[in-house]
Amino acid sequence: MKHHAGLAAPPVRLRQAVPLLALGVLLIAVFAAGGGARDDIVSLIVLRPLAAVCLGIGLATLSREHWLAFRLPLGFMAAILALIGLHLVPLPPFVWTALPGRELAIAAAEAAGIEQPWRPLTLVPYRGWNAFYAMIVPAAVMVLAVQVPREDHRRIVLLVLGAAVLSALWAIIQSVSGYAPWSYWHAVTNRGTVTGLFSNRNHLAAMLVASLPLLALVASRARGGRAGAVQVACGGLAALFVMITLATGSRAGTGLAVLAMVAAIPVWRARPQRPADRRRSAAATKWVGYAIGAFAAAMLAAFAVLLARSTGFERLAGTGSGPVEEYRFLVWETILRFLPQYLPLGSGIGSFVEVFKIHEPGAMLGTNYWNHAHNDWLEWALEGGLPAIALMLAGVAAYALRTASLLRQARTGRYEVQLGLAGAVVLLGLGLWSGVDYPLRTPALASIAALSAVWMALAAAPRGGEAPGFGDKPAGRSGGWGSTGRGTRSA
Repeated sequence: MKHHAGLAAPPVRLRQAVPLLALGVLLIAVFAAGGGARDDIVSLIVLRPLAAVCLGIGLATLSREHWLAFRLPLGFMAAILALIGLHLVPLPPFVWTALPGRELAIAAAEAAGIEQPWRPLTLVPYRGWNAFYAMIVPAAVMVLAVQVPREDHRRIVLLVLGAAVLSALWAIIQSVSGYAPWSYWHAVTNRGTVTGLFSNRNHLAAMLVASLPLLALVASRARGGRAGAVQVACGGLAALFVMITLATGSRAGTGLAVLAMVAAIPVWRARPQRPADRRRSAAATKWVGYAIGAFAAAMLAAFAVLLARSTGFERLAGTGSGPVEEYRFLVWETILRFLPQYLPLGSGIGSFVEVFKIHEPGAMLGTNYWNHAHNDWLEWALEGGLPAIALMLAGVAAYALRTASLLRQARTGRYEVQLGLAGAVVLLGLGLWSGVDYPLRTPALASIAALSAVWMALAAAPRGGEAPGFGDKPAGRSGGWGSTGRGTRSA
């Protein structure tokens, strides 16, 4: 019997390893090539097919137990894809011409003497297809992440933090090089300021701010002889991330960095409290002092390098405002005025650019165009209509209920609860940021949001009788970062 059990073990381990390996490869590609929100970025030619392959792998290995355990985030992802897909289904002329907001397109066909064709709900089909293809990346990340064993989510956290560190270091290289053209990863980008691996300075700031609660998580779980070093490193990285966020000139980033640090307190407090921890309180106080010193040193170093070179501080002071800051509220006011004309089904997913041109105020006319509303909640409502609004409200309600549940479990000291709280802070920041920008339209940040949704659901996933990939931490493994890795084997 033992012989047969041994033969069965490798396939089980293989089933566990495949989603983790696929997710790791995909995330590396996403962070390297998914830092832009435009639909004409060359790297998407590689990234999206890779994501489609990974999604296929994830769907092939997804079990009924995985679906039941993570039905809420997976259900929301499926609903988003279904909504976008419905906007791409061709409709007969008598249906399409009856939809509100289609008068201009109908008149154009009549003026050209063209018979009304079958058309999809969206007014701009090719952009609708782009939105559908864009969702493949976070969908693949989510489908794979729900199959990753609990203990291996630590590796995913470290991978995300590693990408944030690389982006921060590249931002420093950009600054030191005098913003040389070769230091930018994208052709269309915010030149003259730090962008890291992203095309937009605001999205670099969003990545760094989203990493702050993850740093709190790693620091709080540090155990063993290297715990102090891990905590000091996390404190130094937090300082560096905050300073580079300031250097981007992102006002939203500055405010949300403060919010993220405050909201990360419950993440820290949810760490397991052990008698040994209380006995080491004096040593912990010493390391806290070291961490504060490292924080201050990193702040000063980053300030010295970036302040002299970045124009971001001018933006924070209000002296470097551009057309986005100048017209942002006028854009929102305009959208709110004409949005009812497209209800109940909306103007169609991906149609914002062309639809806004129809209603754009004369005072805003110029050589530039608005690629987004800089308020994704509002843009999604315009394009998706009442179904999109209902989906957003349901998402907010589910988020609030799940966060409340995690806060009630915070005293348990379970790693899954602490990871879920970190994910809740990340989603809160990205959700608020979406009210003034479009961070989730970048594959990198959309993938982080997908991971965060999985992390929030992880604590509620069943621990007994679960599918391969959901097992508890094996005996003999350390329970935290920075430990020696020694443990005892159970029978």
